[in-house]
Amino acid sequence: MSSSISRRDLFKFGGLTAAGALGAGALAGCSSPKSASEKPAAAAETDWRTKPEPITDISETIDCDLVVVGAGNAGLMGAMTAQEKGFNVIVLEKGGDVAMAREAVGAIGSRHSVGHEIDHAKLMNHAKKVQSGDVNMALYKTWMDKSGEFMDWLEDLEAPKGMSFPFEFHAPEGEDCYYPPMCTNPVMGEYMPEGPQLGAYTHLKVMRDLFLEAGGKIEFNTPAQQLVQDSSGAVTGVIAKDNNNKYKQYNAAKGVIVCTGGYGANKEMLQDLCPDAYNYCTSTAATTEEGDGIRMALWAGAHLEEGGGAMVWNRGVVTDNEEVGPELGNPLYLPASQPFLRVNVRGERIMNEDSTYPEIYAMGTRQPKGFTWQVFDGTYWEDIQRFDTCGCSRLTPAPNGGAFNADVYDLQPLTREHLESFWMAPRLEEGNLKKCDTLEELAKTMFPDADDQKTFLATVERYNKMMTEGDTDFGKEAFRCSTVDTAPFYAIRTSGNFLVTLHGIVTDTDSRALDDNGDPIPGLYVCGNDQGGFYPHNYPSEFTGINCGRSGAFARIAAKHACGIE
Repeated sequence: MSSSISRRDLFKFGGLTAAGALGAGALAGCSSPKSASEKPAAAAETDWRTKPEPITDISETIDCDLVVVGAGNAGLMGAMTAQEKGFNVIVLEKGGDVAMAREAVGAIGSRHSVGHEIDHAKLMNHAKKVQSGDVNMALYKTWMDKSGEFMDWLEDLEAPKGMSFPFEFHAPEGEDCYYPPMCTNPVMGEYMPEGPQLGAYTHLKVMRDLFLEAGGKIEFNTPAQQLVQDSSGAVTGVIAKDNNNKYKQYNAAKGVIVCTGGYGANKEMLQDLCPDAYNYCTSTAATTEEGDGIRMALWAGAHLEEGGGAMVWNRGVVTDNEEVGPELGNPLYLPASQPFLRVNVRGERIMNEDSTYPEIYAMGTRQPKGFTWQVFDGTYWEDIQRFDTCGCSRLTPAPNGGAFNADVYDLQPLTREHLESFWMAPRLEEGNLKKCDTLEELAKTMFPDADDQKTFLATVERYNKMMTEGDTDFGKEAFRCSTVDTAPFYAIRTSGNFLVTLHGIVTDTDSRALDDNGDPIPGLYVCGNDQGGFYPHNYPSEFTGINCGRSGAFARIAAKHACGIE
């Protein structure tokens, strides 16, 4: 995203493509959509794990100190760490430019966190709890110990180029709320507390320019194909295909850092490893992340952690035909992450709506037809202000300087007018957001079956009583409660918007890829969404910016280890 991006383009995402040859960047055409009532297809027989024959027709050999595969939130940080110390670094990037930057970078212990310190043990134990205990605590501790230094280094490099680094510390009060202050939001130019923040999403381009100025080299449109190993199994380089379809071998004296963004655009791997995080979405943000790095590391002997997981927003609109599938490219609806009433297709309330977006999505997939309705009334703006949600679900300004006060999609100020014109009006116009003057009329609009209509009306009646007297059904906190009793009344179906995969190659705390015996593979480092262990199955969405922050921090750790940088 950038300040020049088309506003409406932000709501449409292309279909996924199964990876044939490594580096195939073009998006496949959309397949036939499926109904949410259909059972997702079982994983097909796959061959993505099979190691290909070695590439031998090498047209050119290039020597350097360090090769980084992937010019993204991890790769550029690792590349610059080594390049600024005088090492000769080459970055191989399959796309035509650097990846999209995140607007939120999570770090613990930076200079901005003075006065907003975090209890490290509490954070780790909270992460363990919300991630079902399936998390590498050593990786978490390393991130907490090293990410502050990474954040200060990033600011020291980019601030002279005009970047500002506002720190997000605001969090709502609430017994069940845990929003640790850890997010810095790089923005080009002056930070404007009331918005807009049109300079967000630019810091990777700044880092690209700094890397090139320092003498680094980026080979764009050059997808990596295979890792090169010596007779001992150590990784000594990478073979890539240039834009003339010729193979080049890049020898790396210090090692190779792999960070290609996971496998969110590889339908074959998704259906094999985490189909539930894919089949019930109605759009996807994945484009070129076809599992290149994970597969190359796997073929080199690295261990891929068991299971599979992905980051999914609960903001994918489900239309009246009630079909799901990420190839649909349906529009998004940001207010879906607000804790308004949620009911299934039978009119039944199914959850404490004060849940994170991956939880709301997951619970919806377990309902008939795989999605839920969000229901709210004419007092929604007053409710949203009281909800005071954080991170990318924020829809109302936080205290000045205390949060990123702009819509994360179009970067404009967060106001009621913006919410209504940018998010609600288009959905009303297309008919996906329902608006009625009475609850009875809304029930008929939502449910064709009379029994479901009655169930819904009874659900709303009970819900309204509990929202004022206490939620005895699911225990939603009072400040996140809202009644549905003031016209007009609204409802919209939502499921998932697929973002990225989250599990990958098992590494140690230096980002060295480990083999099946738990031993490091010399010369091979894996970072970003290709790296496993940090949260293989559940994303802790209370930790704003953590994925970008851990990606950059571990890439910097990897580059330091590979090159012997203190």
